[in-house]
Amino acid sequence: MGHSHSLCVFDSDAPAEDYWRPQIYSRMSHYISQGYAIVYIMEQNETSTIRRLSATDFPVEDFVESGALTIISRDVFYSPSVTSGTLTEQWNKIFANIERKRGKRNFRGYVGIGMPADSFFSTEITQQRLVDYESVVAHNYDGSIEAMCCYTTELLDRMPLKYIIMLLNAHQNTSHRDGKLKPWNNERGVDVVRRGLDEALGVYVSELVFKLLIVDFGMDKNAMIASPDRFENKLRILFGPSAAEIVCGKIRDELKKEIMY
Repeated sequence: MGHSHSLCVFDSDAPAEDYWRPQIYSRMSHYISQGYAIVYIMEQNETSTIRRLSATDFPVEDFVESGALTIISRDVFYSPSVTSGTLTEQWNKIFANIERKRGKRNFRGYVGIGMPADSFFSTEITQQRLVDYESVVAHNYDGSIEAMCCYTTELLDRMPLKYIIMLLNAHQNTSHRDGKLKPWNNERGVDVVRRGLDEALGVYVSELVFKLLIVDFGMDKNAMIASPDRFENKLRILFGPSAAEIVCGKIRDELKKEIMY
């Protein structure tokens, strides 16, 4: 199995609110059957998570007892008051505990599946801490684990456009149903920006604005994705705060369509 650091975004407006759970649970079962140990930090309460897993005939108690599955409340683990370094250390401690419990030679590797607590999204300061943490993880990622970083579209709606692009830039892929991974890169981001501008401004005006942006970025269109803070600031200079928010909102909507699980 090739390991990846992937972003997984669930649709908060889907008719079945928890449509993703059976698919994620099935994927967890597959990983365990392949000899991997899973650390699952996706839901708010360990007891209710175990109950949901048990209802799907998932042998959760056996897996927890053997060390194949570790379940932790996301609100306990992911706190904006904890530094990026401490969060990384917490992951390492969990992996070390699994090694002691199972024996290093008795499993193939780790799968980490996590979702930040809602408290990370309360202010731009805490959102910045979250982006910084994801960037640190990306910088230190060595491919030794399969990492799935999960969000919802409702959580992304609380974030400025620049932070969403920064989150994407911190991941190798976006994760989709049936286990499909799509590489994230600047070119893919630019295509989404073009669609968002078209939706906000119409094709003709969008083309003019895009040409202005390219000039501002030294004729390098990929730079607007590589430097999302500069990109958002240039939109505010071009349109003013209120109109820029509308344009950013349209680009955000296109991003969500593009990356949704």
